[in-house]
Amino acid sequence: MRKPLVITALLLFAGIVSGQTPKKSVVVGTFDSRAIAIAYYRTEATASYFEGLKSEHAKAVASGDQERIKELEAEGEASQALIHKQSFSTWSVDDILETIKGKIPEIAKQADVDLIVSKWSIVYKHSGIEFVDVTDVMVKHFNPDEQTLGIIEQIKKQDPVPLEELENTK
Repeated sequence: MRKPLVITALLLFAGIVSGQTPKKSVVVGTFDSRAIAIAYYRTEATASYFEGLKSEHAKAVASGDQERIKELEAEGEASQALIHKQSFSTWSVDDILETIKGKIPEIAKQADVDLIVSKWSIVYKHSGIEFVDVTDVMVKHFNPDEQTLGIIEQIKKQDPVPLEELENTK
């Protein structure tokens, strides 16, 4: 009597499994790196970094430490150049993503994607691959205010500035 019960259970299980529709394609989450940069650079942590830099610069000026002034000015200029490349062009935001890397698996699960890449890194798309924009889900992890969200929406409507243009401005 046990054999028919086991066979029936196996057949039911097989029917359930075969009735499930397998995933038809790879689902790739894409993000606009400029939005990530803007959300990150408008955080309190970033503001604190720049306030500290300004404070150190003021102390160096007050003490007449020309070498330290030059170091701090170079750091400020390099930081500003990076911010512009990341916020307005297609420069990598890998350094920023490091700050939320522990949350990326959660983001992928929430968006139901198999992997996440910058939309600027895609050089070929096979027709069987589905793309999902996960920018807004990623941006949320930087706790942007309404003004920042507005800036992000505007930047997403614009084409990136070519890197060559940003590298030639000083």
